[in-house]
Amino acid sequence: MSGFDSPVVIPAEIRRAVTEISSWPDYAPSPLLPSPGLARELALGEVWIKDESRRFGLGGVKVLGAPYGLSRQFQKLGLYPGAPGCRDYIAVAATDGNHGLALAWAARQFNCCARIFVGNEVDTARIQRLRESGAEIVKVDGTYDDAVSAAEENANAPNVILVTDTDYRGNLEVTRDIMAGYALLGVECARQIASESVAIDSLFLQCGVGGMAAGCAIGFWQESGVKPIVYSVEPETAACVKASLESGRLTRLPGTLSTRMVGLSCGCPSLPALEILRSVCAGSLAIDDTTAAQVQEQLCCGLLRDAPLDTWDTGISGIAGLWHAAKNRELRGKFGLTARSRVLVVNSEGASPGESH
Repeated sequence: MSGFDSPVVIPAEIRRAVTEISSWPDYAPSPLLPSPGLARELALGEVWIKDESRRFGLGGVKVLGAPYGLSRQFQKLGLYPGAPGCRDYIAVAATDGNHGLALAWAARQFNCCARIFVGNEVDTARIQRLRESGAEIVKVDGTYDDAVSAAEENANAPNVILVTDTDYRGNLEVTRDIMAGYALLGVECARQIASESVAIDSLFLQCGVGGMAAGCAIGFWQESGVKPIVYSVEPETAACVKASLESGRLTRLPGTLSTRMVGLSCGCPSLPALEILRSVCAGSLAIDDTTAAQVQEQLCCGLLRDAPLDTWDTGISGIAGLWHAAKNRELRGKFGLTARSRVLVVNSEGASPGESH
């Protein structure tokens, strides 16, 4: 673990998260899939896909973040998660995709209620799935960022616990806890890569507010002792991490932020995540919806004898970013992609029940 120097999440917090989440019922590392067909298509040496489509049966990586964040909040209140006293509390968050679903799942596990704030871009199917998971839904006339503000305001009420993966000011412990939960993703990647006796040159990671990518990067860094080279991937219409990294400061984007990659429809990064991404990002990439849809279709059908991948609109984003970069001569050079490159990407969500590709 030598060489790890996170500016936000310390090694002890990651170790605690790994220990706790690994003890949860039904925990198992998600698979790391070799994708030789995708590597051939992109003229790369190796591509490895960390497949989160079956994580805890919920179908996405977010279940590592919100549940651990809520667990830590209860512990800090002196309550064992799931204890009778937990039923007096309401867990609150905003979502544009799967964070709210993960929090609703956690609330059921820990014997409390969930109240989820959603903006205009969250589609009806996702809202219905949240309701079916037992969450109370509060619709906000605005963007994801407006929903974040509404959730924070609501959390001022008694017995309401804010479990947000978005922190614009850099002072929320729960957001750092959530990133520590995501760090397990990177720890697993590092262990699985080591077991294959290979090395990874770079990671292409999708970003909304940046928490998952930042957590994955620091987990990989701590476990391997090697600072990863990360390239962030976002929709063209909501590339707030790219804008912030390029400007050197937290940058808020205007507009509706509309994209089919709905889980990435964010107008401003989380400050703790941005501080980590500043340390590990060698470049940033913004892609359009058409590229994401085309790559999703190719991988869902199976590409050049690769097994079909269960991936959905947000889950495909990092892979689509790698595809876009590898297929463009200028970007291929900019991102250091060659016929010997070994790249890791994350399929962050599979199809939800009732959805089909």
